[in-house]
Amino acid sequence: MNAVDHDVDEFGILDPPNLPENEPISLVMAPGPQSVAEETVHRSTISVAGNGNTTAQRDVDNSINMNFLGSEFAEVVLATARARQRFGRGLQDDEALERLETSYEPPPQLLGEEPGTAFRTLRDRRVLMITSVESEGGQFAAALRLGHELRKKHSGLVVREELFEQKLGLQAKSLLVEHEPAAVLVDLRWASDEDFDNVRHGLVEFTRQLDVPYQSYLILIVPEEQARKFENTLPGRMHWLQKPSSTDVFARYAGVPNPKSLLRGETEQVLNSLWPPRVKEIAEAVSDRYANGEDPEQALLAALNARSEAQIPELRTMISAHQEAGEAEWVALLVAASLLEEAPAQHIVSASDELMGNRAERVKVDPLLKPSPHTKLKELADCEFDVGTRTFQPRGSGLQILQHIWREHDALRPRMLKWLGELPSQIRDLSQNELEQLADRAAELTAQGGPSVAISLADAWAKTKGEKPDAYRRSIAVRLLTTTATDLSLGKPVRQKLWEWSRESNTDRQLLTAEVCAGIGQAFPRIALTRLKHLANAESGLVRGAVQLAVEQIGAELGASTFLRYLADWFDDASPARLLLMAKSVATVLKGRTLEVDADAAAAFWQRALESMPPDNLRPVVESWLSTAAEVAPDQRDALVEPLVAATNHDSRRIAQLQYASRFGRTYLDLSSLGGDLSDVVNQLWTRLDEVDPVRL
Repeated sequence: MNAVDHDVDEFGILDPPNLPENEPISLVMAPGPQSVAEETVHRSTISVAGNGNTTAQRDVDNSINMNFLGSEFAEVVLATARARQRFGRGLQDDEALERLETSYEPPPQLLGEEPGTAFRTLRDRRVLMITSVESEGGQFAAALRLGHELRKKHSGLVVREELFEQKLGLQAKSLLVEHEPAAVLVDLRWASDEDFDNVRHGLVEFTRQLDVPYQSYLILIVPEEQARKFENTLPGRMHWLQKPSSTDVFARYAGVPNPKSLLRGETEQVLNSLWPPRVKEIAEAVSDRYANGEDPEQALLAALNARSEAQIPELRTMISAHQEAGEAEWVALLVAASLLEEAPAQHIVSASDELMGNRAERVKVDPLLKPSPHTKLKELADCEFDVGTRTFQPRGSGLQILQHIWREHDALRPRMLKWLGELPSQIRDLSQNELEQLADRAAELTAQGGPSVAISLADAWAKTKGEKPDAYRRSIAVRLLTTTATDLSLGKPVRQKLWEWSRESNTDRQLLTAEVCAGIGQAFPRIALTRLKHLANAESGLVRGAVQLAVEQIGAELGASTFLRYLADWFDDASPARLLLMAKSVATVLKGRTLEVDADAAAAFWQRALESMPPDNLRPVVESWLSTAAEVAPDQRDALVEPLVAATNHDSRRIAQLQYASRFGRTYLDLSSLGGDLSDVVNQLWTRLDEVDPVRL
């Protein structure tokens, strides 16, 4: 399926039946924010670490289903899904890099100052290309570790991953930021041939600019089959990643006593044949099992022999037997249970009924004769399904069953897509954890079915089905797209679709795009702000409000200096609407943070602002800046006033602009009513502007 040309409505999921007007209202008490376990991303497919549901209470339903409330409640609060955090990706956190240093087992020749190491090549030549005979051999973690080593030796260096986008290419002005030295990582393992050609064509020129003016470094991860071509483009910069000791990697991650003592004989041989990402997965699985009371040796054997598609041929046989017997209801129950694993029994059975269809026929059944949801789920006992916890055994089997059905029963895919698209409208009291698992399992199906799966589902979930957009359903779409938009193998078509939606006039899609950009903005600010700047021109005030919130959130997360640098692109061909939104956002972000802005970032921003902003847009930003200056000690005010003065570049027109913008809305020059400190700051600015004004000299 083509992610761009695919007809979303082909499966009829854009217009599911409206809910009955008098449908009972459900109020879901969503659990509070939970910490998301840190994940190291090293695979092309999406990995779901679990939905965080509470299982200690077994069959207890944590949601409060208040169907007795009736329709007199005009508005209810529904659970919403949080955007999924992708730890270890994008702009790197200093503490995360330090944790990586503690846990990482470096392979031979990666670190060290001696000639021939990857670090020495990177330090001396500013460009390093990493490849390996194993497609998922830990290249990304190695690149992060190298970036951290550079950061330890160069104060102020930023380590960040950038996702390659064909429209921008490999250009210094797109991927690097002036006055912000960086170690930039670009992973090309799942790039297209066209992407490879574009990168190679721009690589030499990009390398020339790394030293001056950007003082930065580039780490490219390339697949083995492209290594020779890249080596020919830039000789002497290719590093072949070697495999560290699997025993040592296992010992670092396995939270069990004496982990190395578990590795002997055949077990040790099997582990030594594996590369670090797989060894880490096994070690973490052993840790989980040990924490749940399992013997370490048994835990290791179970982790090594984890249930895989190749090891569960009985599932194929079992499904075929039920299909031949005409038991469609059993198959629907299996699909629903694998999608909503751990959800309350009634939700799983309701989802199964929706997949079956024939709602009118089901209503005719006397409720006295209908088995309870708990009893219905007992039909899955032959699939090792625990009715008490609503989970398949062993852990992770539910996802594998769902993937198996999607992969092997292609005739069922259109029906499953339609069902997934309608489900949040049909079951309106899904909890936060259920919504998030629904989005995450849809992301796993996207990894198998292609980006169009995520795009079509998100479009369906975000579509307005009443008088106003539905935040309940849109939250699932946001989580699905924030997960897939930054995936290395799936992300490019999803990001392209978000770019297209940012330039459309469809309010639902624009709102969805704004919220997705807010979700990925901390890790990938360039990608998010590129799309948000187009959304700033939206006609809908609801969309513009969402864009402003997203921009302000990204600014708060990035810090004032970095935020101002990333906003440079917003000035290019800017409409009045975009400049106004930028002015409001910058004023909010700068409030109380002005002292955090370094002089270079401040001067560069104010220079562009004086070039591009109309007086009425310039004023709130200038006023916010000066108000902050009034709150600091008098001996610190020069650091805030001087960037404004420098931005005028001794130009009388710009000086006049700045004087006008700093009047705080007054048409006269007496600012004494502003108060002592603020009046002093404004007078200090005007005095300095008079001193540099060529007309007065």
